Amino acid sequence: MGKTIEIFKDGSPQSDALEAQVRALACPRCSILVYDTGSPDLEAKMQAKAAEYGIESLPAVTLDGKAVTPEQLNKGNVAQVVRSLFHK
Repeated sequence: MGKTIEIFKDGSPQSDALEAQVRALACPRCSILVYDTGSPDLEAKMQAKAAEYGIESLPAVTLDGKAVTPEQLNKGNVAQVVRSLFHK
C-alpha cells in the first residue's frame, strides 16, 4: 500500500531539491501532492493544509497526514529520514 506524501514548497532551491529527493525515494504506489507558493490557484488550499498540519515554515513534508518536523529534515540526511518513515 502506498503512502500519501504532501510537499509544501516556497519556491527556493532547497524546496526543489527536497521535492526531487522525496520523489526519488517514493514508492511507485505513493501519491505525491505538491503545494507551491508560486501557484496562486492553490495558495488557499496550501495555507489550509499547512495550518491543519501545524506547519509553520517551508519547505515541509507530510507523510500520511503527519508532518515531518524541520528538525528531522535538518538533521542532515533527508533520504534516511524519508526511508525510515516510509517503512513504519
